[in-house]
Amino acid sequence: MWGSRNALPASHATQDSDAETTLRILKPSAKAAVPMALFYVVLALGMSMLFMYFYAEISWLLSLFGDVVGKSLHMVSWEVWLLGGLWALCLLRPAMYLLELKTTEYEFTNRRLRYTRGILNRTRDQIELVRVRDLTATRSLMQRLLGIGTLSIDSVDRTHPQFDLLAQRSVYELKDWIHDLNARERARLGYREFEGTQGIG
Repeated sequence: MWGSRNALPASHATQDSDAETTLRILKPSAKAAVPMALFYVVLALGMSMLFMYFYAEISWLLSLFGDVVGKSLHMVSWEVWLLGGLWALCLLRPAMYLLELKTTEYEFTNRRLRYTRGILNRTRDQIELVRVRDLTATRSLMQRLLGIGTLSIDSVDRTHPQFDLLAQRSVYELKDWIHDLNARERARLGYREFEGTQGIG
């Protein structure tokens, strides 16, 4: 569930209430890259059609350029390089975004949320579960079609007052699960809300 791996049984987590235990490790779904990829594919197709429409003009400009530099340019070679470069540029951003998703990891323990992100430069940080104030699960039309959603975590953490778990499956069930973790951690620590704050919802 929720794209997890290395999850431990619930009974193991309750054997020692004082020990911190990894409960679940989540990763964003690669489906989140689909809308961006479709957009750039359509963009590349449109630009390719424009290239073919203005083929005569481009051919004339290349011939003129060849006369200026004193070299004969092979149009077929330039077509391949131009269209290949165009498609490479259009697909680079979706590929980078997919790589960002694949290198992001959310690790839940019974005490905190640890998250790691970054392709070359890795960043690792954490949010204490007891500091979570509110949870909001959202699913856009495209996300509903893809079967994913975004879970926004509102906390009193100064570094990350709002944090998003991107592209999660069964996001409503995930919200309820984190809500239960938060309630148990608050009960363990005897945490109480002060005036002007709100409880998790």
